[in-house]
Amino acid sequence: MTPVVRRGCGLLALMGALAHAQSPATPQPALPAAATSDAPPYEDRVIEGLAPLAPDDAGSPPYDRSGWPRVLRLETRLGTQPFDAQRDTRLGYALYGLLETPNHGVLSIEGSVTPGEDAHSLTLRQRELPLVGGWVAHHGLGVLAAPANPLMRLPSRVLVPTTNLLGLSGEWAHTASGLSLLAASGEPGQLSSLPASGFRGLGGRRSVIGGQWHIGPSTGAVSEAPGAQPPITVDPTAPLPALAGERLPGWTVALQHERASDLAAVDTDGTGTAAPTDTAQATLVNLRHHSAEWRSQAQLLRSRHAGLDANGFWVDVDGDEGPRRHGLSAYRLEPGLSWAGLAMPGDLQGATLRSEWRTRQWSAEGSYDWLRSISGRAADGSYASASARWRLSRSTRVSAGASVRRFDGNAWSSYLDGRWQNGWGTSGLRLQLAGGSNAQGATHELSYDQEWAVPLGWSVSSSLGIGRYAASRSSGDPAGRFWSGALALSAPVGPYASLRGQLGSERADNGQSRHNLNLGGQWRLSARWSVESSYTRALGSRRLTRPLDPLAPLGDETETTSDRSFQAVLRYEHAAGSRSVPLGGRANAGGGRIEGTVFFDTNRSGVQDASESGVPGVTVTLDNRYAVRTDAQGRFRFPFVASGTRTVAVRNETLPLPWTVVDEGQARVDVRLRETTDLVLPVQRAD
Repeated sequence: MTPVVRRGCGLLALMGALAHAQSPATPQPALPAAATSDAPPYEDRVIEGLAPLAPDDAGSPPYDRSGWPRVLRLETRLGTQPFDAQRDTRLGYALYGLLETPNHGVLSIEGSVTPGEDAHSLTLRQRELPLVGGWVAHHGLGVLAAPANPLMRLPSRVLVPTTNLLGLSGEWAHTASGLSLLAASGEPGQLSSLPASGFRGLGGRRSVIGGQWHIGPSTGAVSEAPGAQPPITVDPTAPLPALAGERLPGWTVALQHERASDLAAVDTDGTGTAAPTDTAQATLVNLRHHSAEWRSQAQLLRSRHAGLDANGFWVDVDGDEGPRRHGLSAYRLEPGLSWAGLAMPGDLQGATLRSEWRTRQWSAEGSYDWLRSISGRAADGSYASASARWRLSRSTRVSAGASVRRFDGNAWSSYLDGRWQNGWGTSGLRLQLAGGSNAQGATHELSYDQEWAVPLGWSVSSSLGIGRYAASRSSGDPAGRFWSGALALSAPVGPYASLRGQLGSERADNGQSRHNLNLGGQWRLSARWSVESSYTRALGSRRLTRPLDPLAPLGDETETTSDRSFQAVLRYEHAAGSRSVPLGGRANAGGGRIEGTVFFDTNRSGVQDASESGVPGVTVTLDNRYAVRTDAQGRFRFPFVASGTRTVAVRNETLPLPWTVVDEGQARVDVRLRETTDLVLPVQRAD
């Protein structure tokens, strides 16, 4: 066990002590009014003469309302690791626990271990911890995402990357003054997937410090209870961004510095000679002004990596004009720019003009970039992108879009998509065209998607496509025609089990082919026990199109998908407590569930077609307060959420490059009492 994990034992012991303090034999401390157990329990209001709907949790044992809200989930995982050539069967165990206290915030533990292998992880978190003087703290220990000032998380023309750490982190916010601070330190690394999920360190150390200050009036919901040392509680309906102040009117300034030490050697001049380096560091200053109609933000970045100093500067301005929104960005990114050794766009300067217009019936957006290489390695150029969607009727909609790059290699892409409802269900027809001097994907593709009308609880969709590959100059693959097909199915098997499956195939006459099979099932053994299983088989590879956007991060140009893996999970889950503040709710309020899938929207339709798979290991947040990670199929769930309007968001920094969120990665949903709300959240490649 690592030293960082050993240091977490103290916090783990504190959680156990708090849980023990809520047993019937132990007197409970006085709770604030919002969390007192004397409040009347929630009861459904039944309209006279109407039978109430059956709840989703019918058949469950009576809910234990004693003590503080708490959740315990234990998992036993058996299976093989994806893309493991040895196909060794692994046995792993996982734990998740949450305890919500009135005076010590929300405590949680998440960990996994694989006996006999170096694949383990442990994360301890303490959220919403009230401190003296109106401060609220958020602490973490173990495997964590490197923290960032809220201003860094806002959409911008230039992306600042982040990484995972094995270490410590802390964030502190003071609502009254609009001040927030952060610090973290640990070893950078990567998370492995199920069943033997764990952290693989990359060596070295990264340290982060930062702060943010809102200059002007701040709002918040901090209250104190009477007493010599009054406990401080934060209004559970106030999201963290409001506490940090980046969306409050007026000026906000932020500063963040990151330092990486003991980095591996890198090639700094492109000659193939690795120049050793010990440290890399970067400092970012943000200045933002927020008004009712206009928002502007300026960023100044200075980095030092491999003995090379580089500066970056970019400004983003956007404003609303009724249903229209306009924006302007300008940037200058010097060669060798990085975020403490993490790759960033460089050797580039330019400006972006963008506009969008949204109504209930149609929407359109477009942008245009003027581009210039600072070093002169490429001629001056431009990048343009535009798209539009029309809702012709309640059952028919059409969308179209195009992108053109004339910089550092010319390329273009376009699509035309139509969706309509009929007696079979929902049909879709899509035409995609791509070309240019460095096209690496299908230059012509016509596909037909069908979401079939099936009984309630079922889901069946299919996809058929034909197209033609352009010859690839990078790999030397010849041009050729291809066809593709996919089928996806989800079906209930009785009241307590369900099955799902996905089958896809793509074959080209140049000898390139790709086939994949994904099967899964879930069986609810009892109110607290369930079993999940999945099997994945993939053969072949396919070429991926390089992103057209010059500022987009580059991923692998070739996706190798040969793989065979299976997984079985035995899960125990138990929830109890007074539910005084249940995931964004108020005292003794009722609620429902939120479940969903994050998926790769390869055709930008916004709908998960039969050929599109889920995104594993992505962080999804609820009201920016509670977080979960998607499983191997891209699925996530929040088991008990207070009724009302909630915001579910995908953290962009946890997505694999070059994929990015759509519409800021957020979705607002109305959670209804005792009902399950299903969400499908797309992510798209940067074009």
